[in-house]
Amino acid sequence: MSESQKITEILDSLKAIKGVHGAALIEKFGLIKGSALPGWIDPEAIAAMVTLILKASQRASKELEQGQFYSAIIESEKGKILFSEIKGNILTIITTKEAKLGIINLKLDAASTALASLM
Repeated sequence: MSESQKITEILDSLKAIKGVHGAALIEKFGLIKGSALPGWIDPEAIAAMVTLILKASQRASKELEQGQFYSAIIESEKGKILFSEIKGNILTIITTKEAKLGIINLKLDAASTALASLM
């Protein structure tokens, strides 16, 4: 199985979690390494947004002397967007409002470990 197929398999397993719309792995420069997103989400648009959010989060962490950025959660009216940095890449998960963060974080940790071993 190729690296790309393994990444897609991991992202598909995250998407299968109840309340998760989709997941994507994006390089820090905005290139999509893999995605399991629904049709209503434009992968290129999310890659651009995630890259901007990562840079802003890294800068805030540095300027506020909080150390290295690891992850972030954006909560909105209709759901959550989770960001986790993995060796210079950003794993992004888009959820519904009702999604259980405990389960997602548990699976996110396992997916992060698996993805890190591929890079």
